[in-house]
Order: sequence, then structure tokens, then C-alpha cells
Amino acid sequence: MNLEQFMKEVIARVQAVAGEEAGVYVQEVRKNNNVLMHGMTILRKGGNISPTIYLDGFYEMHKEGMDMECIVSKILALYVKGLPRGKVDMEFFRDFEKVKGRIVYRLVNREKNRELLERIPHVDFLDLAICFYYSYEHPELGEGMILVHNAHMEMWKTNHRELMRLAEHNTPKLMQSQLSSMDNALKDILDEGQLEELREMQQETNRYLYVLSNEKHSQGAAVILYPGILADIARHLGGSFYILPSSIHEVILLPDDGRSNGKELHEMIAEINRSQLQAEEVLSDYAYRFDAVTGKVMEVL
Repeated sequence: MNLEQFMKEVIARVQAVAGEEAGVYVQEVRKNNNVLMHGMTILRKGGNISPTIYLDGFYEMHKEGMDMECIVSKILALYVKGLPRGKVDMEFFRDFEKVKGRIVYRLVNREKNRELLERIPHVDFLDLAICFYYSYEHPELGEGMILVHNAHMEMWKTNHRELMRLAEHNTPKLMQSQLSSMDNALKDILDEGQLEELREMQQETNRYLYVLSNEKHSQGAAVILYPGILADIARHLGGSFYILPSSIHEVILLPDDGRSNGKELHEMIAEINRSQLQAEEVLSDYAYRFDAVTGKVMEVL
């Protein structure tokens, strides 16, 4: 069964459960780095918002042996869990005064998102792009992000410079930065033996790594944009340092002791991106360096 056949069967089974008065739709969704996914929505009669449930992961589960009945059951459970209890009034989103206090930014790869960047306000940064979101906290919808498009900017009668000014102010407040040693950042992933090996390796080489993200560990690579934060970290680390883009969610910091070169760092990052990350989580294959003297971030050659 290919993906198209799988989706048709899922739609039919979900429609049978949801009933004729509900609409079941699947549409292609371009995620970060131009990754194509297939999102299902189930819209109740009288409803105006439905959670999007991506079918691609369920297709992989089916190929590994999970039966359709179990898959449909999981999809419906996700739908019920994400369903707002009533109608959601999104009219407030038209009023810039009501949204500007929660405009934030994220970092994405510029080349991998060329098509998307044509439709959204953004600011170039190195080989990356800064894009803008509305970060919402809603009693019905919970927490989430709405990507700001050019059409929103026109509706609000604003521009990318104003969005950048707001995001520089809002993002550090709404998503506070978090700097951790590598062994502390991995304490919930590695067992004690593996953590001890990591500590010993860092002590033997006298090379200590740090992880920079936000407290939510979501889209935390953008923390490197927070005003003044890299200069503060340079004082803490005692000088200049490399910024290794681990993913869109965090970066790894390596103090510059003169022993690293750009080719080795680029190769290491590219290998991790290929072997350890989902395609939509990749930020860049290249390392950057923060110069403690000039206060600038530069690409490493």
C-alpha cells in the first residue's frame, strides 16, 4: 500500500466514524526546510477550528506492521484531545494592537526555505533567515504559533522592521534563554555511565561544550539573536567561541582555544544533520564564530 492508498483508506474509515455531517480533509503542508507533509483535519458541523493531524508518521507505523484499526483509533484520540470545546473567535488577530505584544522570531535555513520566504516577512542573518510568529496562549487552543505572512503584515499596516523590533523585545521575555553544560543538558537522555564518559572526555581534552536554547527547548536556536546574550556568554566563557547549529531547537557552544578549524566543524555538523536529525529540524551545515572583541557573529571559513 502506497501513501496515497493509505490516506484514502484512512479518510474513509475516519469519515465513517465522524459521520456525514463532519468534513474530513487531507492537504499537503510545507513544513520547515520545504519538507512536505500531509495534514488531516476533521471539521465538525458548526465548528471553525480543528487540530491538524499529520499522516506521514502513521504511514510509517503501518509499513512497520500497525493495523489500520489501531491507526484510526490513535488519529481519533489525537483529534479529540486537540479539539477546542467551542467556537474560537479569531477576529482579534486582525487587530495589531492585540497581537503585537506576542510577536516573536525564529531562525530557519535561508536556502532550504526559499519558496516560503517569498511569502513571509523576514530578515537575512548569515546563511539563515529570521522569520516572525504570533505566539498564542488560548484557553481553548492551548499554546502554539501562527506564522506571520506578508498578507498579515499588510493587514496590520506594518513592516518587517517593526516586526523585528517587537520580536527583539518579546522573544527573550516569552522564551527565556537557558545555557547548560553539555553533560547537564544530556542528563535526561544518557545514563550515568555515559555521562561519566562524557565528563572524562571533556576533562582529558580540556574542551567543554555548552548548549544554548530557551527554557521550552523549542525553536531555541533563535536565542543567539537575543540582544547582548552572546557578549554575556563570552564573558562567562572567557573569550570568543564557536556556535554549532545543533538544530532549530538549540545550538552548541565551543570555546575557541585555537584547536578547531572550519572544515572539521562543518563536516561534523553536516554528519549530525544527516544521521541524527529529522529533515525539518536542520538549521545549517555551517559553524559560526562569535568574536568577543568585535562583538560580531561570522561564518567560519
